[in-house]
Amino acid sequence: MNNPEISFSEDAHLFFRQNFRYGTWDGEDCARDNDWSGFGFVLGSGGDPLPIPGDYLTGHQCAHLADVSNGHAAMRLMDEAAPGKATEWNGLLAYDYGDSAAREAADRIGAALAGYPLLDDEDLSERESENAARVLVDCYDVPQEVAADVVSALSDDGQTLCTDCHSWDIDQIMSELGYQQCAECDKWLEGACDEPLHYDCAEYYAEDDCECVSVMVDGYRHGNHTVTMSDVRETLRGCEHCYPVVYPYGKNVA
Repeated sequence: MNNPEISFSEDAHLFFRQNFRYGTWDGEDCARDNDWSGFGFVLGSGGDPLPIPGDYLTGHQCAHLADVSNGHAAMRLMDEAAPGKATEWNGLLAYDYGDSAAREAADRIGAALAGYPLLDDEDLSERESENAARVLVDCYDVPQEVAADVVSALSDDGQTLCTDCHSWDIDQIMSELGYQQCAECDKWLEGACDEPLHYDCAEYYAEDDCECVSVMVDGYRHGNHTVTMSDVRETLRGCEHCYPVVYPYGKNVA
């Protein structure tokens, strides 16, 4: 028994003519695997097949997130109009060109993207905010609990949420949220003190065979107080063991 002929859309024919990696037989295999009578591509804003990006990031974050958002929205719209008639195919959104409902839905999506580059502005905005918060935590050492507030402040300040387009200046934002950078490791600490230190960073200044700094830090930790570089200096200056080691030329030397 012969397999029924698979119909192809014009954009699918063009794709296979221009792409040496795939041939029409690949489209036929996809159609038959999904029990379709045709094969076509949902088109994006540039008239090319709409991409369905994976986890691997290529290009700017903002462009990648726009593709992810459009791909997600297009897949949802196709499933609503013609369930089972669209699928991801080698990173592109393919559909059953032989199904009238799927064909009409694909045409509507292509026409919408030809007039405006996004299918769902709210979805993209949420993805950009979530990604920006993740970058702030992973790359800027912003505490998780204030990352969303920093994202909002960046938007209010007119800064793009894509670090591939522009680096972020968050010092003033973090200061307004009540955070300063540790004087030793540059990670953020809650508080308004000058030159604050994490407890572990403060203990880094302890001299061998002396516990003066460690005792001071333990007391601050127990009381949940912020240790500063000034506290460390004064502790070392006031210690009979550490003073001549750290400040051999006198207390007036910084």
